[in-house]
Amino acid sequence: MAKNNGGKVIQMLSPENYIRKKARSLSIHECTINSGWKESGLANVSIARKHTNGNITSCFYLIDLLCLGVKDTHYIFNSSPQEYREQLNAIKEKTTLKHVDYALVHNIILAGIEFAEEFGFAPHKDYTSITQYMLEEDNEDIEFMEIECGKDGNPAYVRGPFDTETKMKQIISKLEKTAGKDNYTIITEDEDFEDYDNEFDEDEFDEEDEFTGMTLGEKKVLFLRLYASLEKYTTENSQQFISLVNSIVNDLIDKDLYDQYCDELYEELYVDISEDEIPAELLGLEPGDQAVSNELKIRFIDIYELIDKNLKSAKIEFNKLKEEVPQFPGTGFLEVQILQIEKPSRYAKRLKELILKYPNYQLMNVLWSTELLSNGKSESNLSGSSVNMCALYSGRTSIHPIERYFGLVLATFVIGSEINLNKIEALGSIIYDFNLSEKEEEALEYLISILKINYLLALFTINDK
Repeated sequence: MAKNNGGKVIQMLSPENYIRKKARSLSIHECTINSGWKESGLANVSIARKHTNGNITSCFYLIDLLCLGVKDTHYIFNSSPQEYREQLNAIKEKTTLKHVDYALVHNIILAGIEFAEEFGFAPHKDYTSITQYMLEEDNEDIEFMEIECGKDGNPAYVRGPFDTETKMKQIISKLEKTAGKDNYTIITEDEDFEDYDNEFDEDEFDEEDEFTGMTLGEKKVLFLRLYASLEKYTTENSQQFISLVNSIVNDLIDKDLYDQYCDELYEELYVDISEDEIPAELLGLEPGDQAVSNELKIRFIDIYELIDKNLKSAKIEFNKLKEEVPQFPGTGFLEVQILQIEKPSRYAKRLKELILKYPNYQLMNVLWSTELLSNGKSESNLSGSSVNMCALYSGRTSIHPIERYFGLVLATFVIGSEINLNKIEALGSIIYDFNLSEKEEEALEYLISILKINYLLALFTINDK
């Protein structure tokens, strides 16, 4: 965001980037924790830092010390002391808070993360991308404290109030693999863990949107008027339009169907992810093909990641790789990724050539199905049907995050072809359960927003005829 000040352009940091880059330069104002955290195994903690103008930026963390680590986190940016106190009082109405030294909450957060990671559970995505930067650097300046995690040293899962049946099954399945049978506990509701369910009530931190009080008819008129002028929008106006779209969608969806689709889609799209290994299938290799070195696999990943950051450098590295391994299927995938940015008009033709050359390359087939659906081609046999991630990558026990992302892109187009608003909204909700990168989330958010806009446009236009 830029602001003009007497002819000078001042670069303004977004709240998220401010926290990432500058939060640690602010002095600690106070830290709080729920009084029963040791008994319940659930720590509801906050860290508040004070700006030079007296305002407060605070981050809140829900730490499951029994199993899952950082379950939830959010922030309040640059609020007045009064506003900050009101937010804290809202939490105090549900649980007893006490003020503690920073070192304690620091150790609790990191201990919870470390314990959860032993069993394959990553911290909440907003911790990774934003609120971890509210913590001090983890060095010898911070007093180390031993924090007890788990139950008798083993993970203990308690189903939270927002955990669906599907999500619960996925957590237990992961514990079976990582902890092993009989090495974890499922805590039932009748056990003495009442404080466990004190999850954040997001409604306490949600403000009413600017369209509250408008009828659906009034929102429709505004939607059509804003849509007609979309190309003239500033960033601020575009955000207002998206807020209006989401407000209308909230008016239209059926909550029961939405919940049903959330469960169904999560079950269809969930698959174990291989974070540390680069499977041969990602590179288009089949059983019986000559094995490739880890160095070549790493170069493949490096070039893929470089394409978005520096296309010129990516092309140089790509050409080197292609010279060294000219018949390597993975270079075809990298080639079309480059083409999609540099020469999009040639993308589909080259992709079709590569599908004929490497018909069993699963990731390439996912790209081809997506291309057909995105252009409304009837050749795709996926239109109007579910996408099962395990079926897309059949014969695999786990897939790479790159494969998952492109599978989710395909699922987005498949669901878009069904013209089902409840399902579109459900997909928009569950993508945050997959710990995607910020870039991947933004890309999927954009596609899902387009689906919502097209749905509303068709609905309102048809109704006018």
